[in-house]
Amino acid sequence: MTSYRLQRVNDEIKRLIAEIFIKDLPRQTDESMITVTKVVCTSDLREARVYLSVYSDDQGVIEKTLKQVRGEASLIRGLLGQRLVLRYVPKLFFFYDDAQRYAEKIERLFQQIHHPESTATENPDGEDR
Repeated sequence: MTSYRLQRVNDEIKRLIAEIFIKDLPRQTDESMITVTKVVCTSDLREARVYLSVYSDDQGVIEKTLKQVRGEASLIRGLLGQRLVLRYVPKLFFFYDDAQRYAEKIERLFQQIHHPESTATENPDGEDR
């Protein structure tokens, strides 16, 4: 199997799982929003690692959401099988993707470097140096 085909299958599975979350599992509440960020299938297409980003600041909400999604993995796989035209529907494994949170942390660090606090240039008396 060529890597081009594998990439196309990964992209199609990603699109279909995102569609399933929106249309068939409207469990996304105001507390968190789920985004499918990446899908990586094995070369034989028997297993797929699905990376999800959960937009919430509360770690408890993130863990609860991932637990729910992992509990619904067989349902999601069944719905995926109805829409996907492959000989085998891959077994789905869900993982948390913290790339967005990491990027935000890096962005904050860059902002601190480029915009140092104005209090660092002031005297303790409040006068400019």
